[in-house]
Amino acid sequence: MPQRPSNREMKALYHLGEANVLGPDDFKDIGEKVFAVMLQKKWVEEVEPGKFRTTEKGRVIHDEEVWFAGRSKR
Repeated sequence: MPQRPSNREMKALYHLGEANVLGPDDFKDIGEKVFAVMLQKKWVEEVEPGKFRTTEKGRVIHDEEVWFAGRSKR
């Protein structure tokens, strides 16, 4: 079972998705450390310097967490 993402990681995974490419500057409370940890866990991949998108593993983690928490997907 994958490690449960923190609230900040969930926020980033929710907003990133497959098509969106965002970085720490696009979130006011998520810093570079959060993205570094997510990169280490292979939940996101760096597309260009400072910009990330989710990997397949990151999308699965997010979908399982949303289902587990009882929140509906939008």
